[in-house]
Amino acid sequence: MANDSFIRKRLFELIDNSDITPTRLSEELHLNKGYFADVRREKQSVPYDVLSQVCDYFHITLSEFFDPDYSLRNTHREISLLCQQVSEDRLKNIIIPILKLFAEKAD
Repeated sequence: MANDSFIRKRLFELIDNSDITPTRLSEELHLNKGYFADVRREKQSVPYDVLSQVCDYFHITLSEFFDPDYSLRNTHREISLLCQQVSEDRLKNIIIPILKLFAEKAD
């Protein structure tokens, strides 16, 4: 399992790249208002159940959370969420070819 500093870093990437404050996230997850402030100050660790709630809140899996190559930036996360709503057929035949075209033009 990943160490506390990795979990803390990833957690605050999610929070800092979102429109929610740590205090508001604590309230949304029914935690102590200062919970994430204590996590940031390394006075509190993040148990599995809280981490699972955080991932659910941000619509990512635990695998995505722990994958160091998975981008937590807003744009990539937004694209990922939208792609989850598109049928596999449309994703394969329309969306991916369009994204490939954009990627080629970026080079």
